[in-house]
Amino acid sequence: MQFTKFFVKTLGCKVNQVETSFIIESLFKEGFTITEEESAQVFILNSCAVTHKAVQESKKIIKKWQKFNPSLIVLTGCYAQVYPQEILNWATKEKIENLIILGQKEKFKIPFFLKKFSSIKTPLVIVSPFKEFQKFEEFYIEEFFQHSRAFIKVQDGCDQFCSYCIVPYARGKPRSMPVKLVLKQIEKLIEKGYEEIVLTGIHLGKWGKDLIPPQKLANLLWEVEKFLTSFKKNFILRLSSIEVNEIDETFLNFAKYSQFLAPHFHLPLQSGSDRILQLMKRPYTSYFYLKILEKLYQLFPEATFGTDIIVGFPGETDEDFKQTLEIVENSPINWLHLFSFSPRPGTLAEKKFAQKVPTFVINERKRLLQELILKKRKVFLMKEKGEIRRAVVETLEGHNFLKGLTENYIEIKIKTNNVKPDLLKKVVKAQILEVKDYYLIGDLVQALTKSQL
Repeated sequence: MQFTKFFVKTLGCKVNQVETSFIIESLFKEGFTITEEESAQVFILNSCAVTHKAVQESKKIIKKWQKFNPSLIVLTGCYAQVYPQEILNWATKEKIENLIILGQKEKFKIPFFLKKFSSIKTPLVIVSPFKEFQKFEEFYIEEFFQHSRAFIKVQDGCDQFCSYCIVPYARGKPRSMPVKLVLKQIEKLIEKGYEEIVLTGIHLGKWGKDLIPPQKLANLLWEVEKFLTSFKKNFILRLSSIEVNEIDETFLNFAKYSQFLAPHFHLPLQSGSDRILQLMKRPYTSYFYLKILEKLYQLFPEATFGTDIIVGFPGETDEDFKQTLEIVENSPINWLHLFSFSPRPGTLAEKKFAQKVPTFVINERKRLLQELILKKRKVFLMKEKGEIRRAVVETLEGHNFLKGLTENYIEIKIKTNNVKPDLLKKVVKAQILEVKDYYLIGDLVQALTKSQL
């Protein structure tokens, strides 16, 4: 092996971030050292393919890294998995010779490939077909690199095949991490001092469907709840994202009685128009979405309710968009992740839906949604004044402030006369004093050592 210094970058979802953390740890164990971008010898990009913008960003990053005269560049993740031939053609055209393209399965063996191919003269592709992804790739993380919240990948894959989405082709069919292994990973991270646990997956609500016998997500959540209770400490248990059609009575029952569940729910909507939802092959109606959202709101009126919306799906009319706007305006939704429709080669929407929405129309619709959600977010934040919230400490700012994230997913600066480094990763209580732009300022009420809810 001719190099030991590496630099890694992640694009896309929380699952990618978890996998990158494993890649980093696996390289540490083999004697590699992480370093600044300018001094790295090998560069690793864990890529995303959800949008055209993400694909272009990958190419831009690789071209930038070429200027550092690297020994090797490794491109892995969703983009590498789905479009390896496109990448190979592009790399040949751009004269990028020292590139290894690794698929999802191969990303878990990056140290092996770095040692085996320490020197190459032409781009190399090693990508297993997604249909071969039969089992959950088990791995453990000792410490979530440079994070104060612990993300745990408990599920991978998706078989929903929404008409616009490339993810099933990038991740394969749903696979679940068994309960015992989830608890083992949680225990390892608690030992490292983490007090916020975030369960994440490509399609989290499908956890357990492939297990024998099949289980529901609520089964896992109750087991995690029981395990966390045994530590007699205060934890925050957060879910990354869950589809609204998978929130059933078993989930709602857990939400009602859990002492750890964060009042923060990300429920992808994509469109408020039933016509567009049908074209998207989304398995719910706008009425059903609002019905479930209202049930959660009744349990957690203080929650951040976030959603994804795709603007400009082929054939989206002014009336379709108006229905989306109305749902956002007249529901508890108070946080948005907006996407311009991006045709993904190989998907149904790219093959069959040709009625494009002009870019200027998409931009105007996004502006209206952004304007609306900013107003709603301000109203939501103002209601936080005077409340006492749990928050996980992420960084220390000077001698008088802790910076963190509240249980209901709001950035907060917490005043205290006694900033201690050992508060990092810990859950504290803070009383909200004021709203500053789109974050909160509060006073430290208590650094928690026992369960005090």
